Amino acid sequence: MNVLRLIVFLNALVISALTSAQLPEPAAPVEITQAMVSAWAEPGLPDATANWQSISLPFRNSDLATRLSEQALDHGAIWVRMTTHRPADTAQVSLLFLRYNLSMQAFFNGTEVASNGTRAGRLTTAWNRPLIATIPESLWVEGANEILVRLAITPWGGTLAPVLAGETNLLQRIQEARYFQQVELNTILLAFALTIGIFTLGLWSMRRHDTVYLWFSGICLAWATGIAHTVIYYNPLPYSVWLPVVHTAIDACIFFMYGFIGRLAGAQRPLRERLFLGWTIAGSITHQLMPPELFWYSAYLIHTVGVLVLGVMIFRVTVIAVRQRKIEAIIVSAAIVAQIFLFVVNAFLMFFDNAEAWNRTLSFAYLGIPALLLVFTGVLLRRFTQALATAESLNRNLEHKVEVSRQIIARNFAERRRLEMQQAAQQERQKIYRDLHDDVGSRLLSIIHADTDKKLGDMARSALESLRQAVSRANTPDQTLHDLLLDIAEETRLRLEGSGHQVVWQQTGDIPETVIPSVIAYNINRIMKELVSNIIRHAGAEHVAVEVNTEADSLTITVNDDGRGFLPGTQSGNGLRNIRSRAAEINADVDWHSTPHGTRCRLKIHRVTPANIDLHQ
Repeated sequence: MNVLRLIVFLNALVISALTSAQLPEPAAPVEITQAMVSAWAEPGLPDATANWQSISLPFRNSDLATRLSEQALDHGAIWVRMTTHRPADTAQVSLLFLRYNLSMQAFFNGTEVASNGTRAGRLTTAWNRPLIATIPESLWVEGANEILVRLAITPWGGTLAPVLAGETNLLQRIQEARYFQQVELNTILLAFALTIGIFTLGLWSMRRHDTVYLWFSGICLAWATGIAHTVIYYNPLPYSVWLPVVHTAIDACIFFMYGFIGRLAGAQRPLRERLFLGWTIAGSITHQLMPPELFWYSAYLIHTVGVLVLGVMIFRVTVIAVRQRKIEAIIVSAAIVAQIFLFVVNAFLMFFDNAEAWNRTLSFAYLGIPALLLVFTGVLLRRFTQALATAESLNRNLEHKVEVSRQIIARNFAERRRLEMQQAAQQERQKIYRDLHDDVGSRLLSIIHADTDKKLGDMARSALESLRQAVSRANTPDQTLHDLLLDIAEETRLRLEGSGHQVVWQQTGDIPETVIPSVIAYNINRIMKELVSNIIRHAGAEHVAVEVNTEADSLTITVNDDGRGFLPGTQSGNGLRNIRSRAAEINADVDWHSTPHGTRCRLKIHRVTPANIDLHQ
């Protein structure tokens, strides 16, 4: 079954190919280039009695004699008369009017066959819309057939390209292709330009500091205004207003390109921009005031000056971009150079080339701008994505910094909470110590004075001393090394000088800004008190020298006296054992050197630099 279907399908293809091969190709359309013109102002269609002037197509009203041109402008229209014979071997014949300005009506043997139409209060601007007129078979006559065209013209010009006569299907394809290229494509591009212009204007409103978006939006909106001239059919504005607006938009588009590429490449010059802006404004005023017969030459001269200024900027930007390897600026410069080339081609075809080229050319400058806008859009999107990536990176960095700060704050809060709890516990301990000292201490003191038992009294004295030391330990705060040494020096001098000794206190080295924990400060203080007590009670000395040395990360206190000294076997008393015990508690070293002429005791405390001291040891 499938094989049968395949055979039927292949037969159908063969039959279709044979049939197509047998159909004749449509004959090429005939181009009508000879015509006559008349400024006929009477009602109805002009006849043979009208004042006809022979012309060749393409026709411009500037080609007319002065009087005939003035008459036509007074009436706002001119009549064009042509003749044609029916093409042989053509089933259906049509006429194709590729180019005309501004609008027209077509009559074939006295019957209207095509028209652009009118709307009240509007100007029909159909200059960019090819018009096709299909000729009914009944209108054909033997021999010459008359074609009359009523062409609406303005002081700014009136034109009619050669008319094509030929097979209807062929001319319809030509008309549809030209209509797509000249109207539908421009309509799409107009919507694209407006969308991009409004979009970039919105980007600029969010990033006011980045004016490159504003200048690009100006390019899009100015070009959209210019290309609207190719799309608008029923124009609400008079032609005397609308045409200068269109050419002002072209100048504005060139000016915005100048500012845009200058900012994109970092090559803007404010003074030159102001001068160029002044030229653009002057050009706009000139467009409004220039007489119609000089308008086109003036307009294109102003455009050419703007393009030359833009070309100078392009050259400068290209040199800078190549030197600094700015790829974006190089791409944009190349795109604008291409657009300038298309503008030159369009101007050459309009003013200097032959009629055939003028008839067949499209508006190259208009078709080049969309490619330029696409390049600009790509560059701006790349800049926007780069800025977005940078913003995201900065946001991630900011989030990381916020997280780090949060952790630091959390640690600080926890540390503060711990310190508060520690301070509360310390305050509570001090309260307990005060209560013990006031209560238990008073009771022990009563036992000492009331009891006659020496052993019990000694025990009470020992317990009272331990209690006082515990209270003293609790009341010793964290303090700087400088303050600790001042306190020790003051108490040492006071006790020794009060007992008749001469005291010399010496400090060498810089005292570091170090906070000494209370437990270390307390033990150093107790060791020094014990040493002073031993000198007062046992040494029989007259002079005492205390040397304090801070070097590296250690503190060394050396106490020298000129007393009687002690024998080597007597270094195991309670006072000396207490000194060794307290030194070991704070990881310090202590040693003695005694002779019959005096004793030297050296206490060395390690790790007293700010980086190594533990406040909560």
